[in-house]
Amino acid sequence: MTRPLGLAARLALAMAAVAAVSAVLAGALLTPLLSGAREDAVRAPLARQVELLARLPRLSLASQRLDRVTDASGLTLGVVTADRATGAASALSPGELATLRSGGSVSGEAELDGVPVLVEGRPSRSGGAVVLAADLSTADGALTAVRRRVVLALALGSLVAIGLAAWLARRVARPLTSAADAARRLAAGERGVELPAGGPPEVADVAAALGQLDTALRTSEERQRRFLLSVSHELRTPLTAVRGWAEGLVDGTVAPEESREVGGTVLAEALRLEGYVADLLALARLEADDFRVDVTTVDLAALVATTAEAWSARGRAAEVTVSATTRPCAVRADATRLRQVLDALLDNALRVTPPGGSVVLSCDAPGTVELSDTGPGLAPEDLAVAFEPGVLHERYRGRRATGGHGLGLAIVAGLVRRMGGDVVAGVAPTGGALFQVTLPPA
Repeated sequence: MTRPLGLAARLALAMAAVAAVSAVLAGALLTPLLSGAREDAVRAPLARQVELLARLPRLSLASQRLDRVTDASGLTLGVVTADRATGAASALSPGELATLRSGGSVSGEAELDGVPVLVEGRPSRSGGAVVLAADLSTADGALTAVRRRVVLALALGSLVAIGLAAWLARRVARPLTSAADAARRLAAGERGVELPAGGPPEVADVAAALGQLDTALRTSEERQRRFLLSVSHELRTPLTAVRGWAEGLVDGTVAPEESREVGGTVLAEALRLEGYVADLLALARLEADDFRVDVTTVDLAALVATTAEAWSARGRAAEVTVSATTRPCAVRADATRLRQVLDALLDNALRVTPPGGSVVLSCDAPGTVELSDTGPGLAPEDLAVAFEPGVLHERYRGRRATGGHGLGLAIVAGLVRRMGGDVVAGVAPTGGALFQVTLPPA
């Protein structure tokens, strides 16, 4: 398969084509100008000469010396009297002869002995008129030389333009080629790639965008690495417990009366593993193209009230008040998925809110539901990464109440965005965490 022309070649060809078209247009415009210049170059001196001859006495006009001068210069002399017209005057029309006899001037083109000529006639001081005719072919030699020079100048200009076009094309395309090489290195997994500097603003924008992509890739890969480490840690703990107790059962180090308790511990760790794997699968499914969301009109106020009531019992067990404030509001969402979102937010809030605190669900603004708590809240640097898988879980490991897997908020963000909405984290007026979910209004 033939490789298409690169940007530099296309730019060079485009600039060369522009130069060639410009040269052709210049030649087309110069042709009529040169033809007019040929006529003007003959007519102007012809008019001056005939005006000079018109001042001579009639006797001088008939002298042999004047005839030799006009023959040598390629001009034809004519005289108009009251009853006849001789020499160059014979090429004039009756109307033009009448104009000269009446004291007027004549300037035009005619044929003399079948040859196209320019004719200039002026009334003579001694009566009658003097006429001079010049063959246009006398200017053709000079015109041909001028044309050759013009064509040569246009050809040289086109060659210079083509060379300049090739140089400019390479200069313009070089930073873009460097940017393409940098992009390929980024795609190959290299990070911290040196990007081209300079060039046109558009190329500089591409280089800046690649730099931002490089930074984003490094940040994302670092988060993924930390997440994988966190996943490994979370999985290793229950697996170690299950393996240790299983080995104890096999080795016989666990007394028969302890087997029921050991079995309960193994079951609890297995359920913990199962929940973590389920969260991982849910997070992975959110990225799948076939993830199903059934969007309908949902009574948000009713859903918020029902959810708060369902969680109030668990709140009382944790000595945390769970309440809701609502106003009539309907949104376009999947009711089941939206309930899953609210459940995840409430589960997260109840785990971090200390006894005596409160959690409030509200839908006071159209298309928006908020959850606020009186827990430790989020630091400003937490807000940008609150929905990244496992980031906050790893950051506050051992410092806050846990029990989750660090994936709940990531699942919340994925579900909300799948329903065409958005979710943001903030700081509640009480100092705790605030999560705001916005959905398309019905």
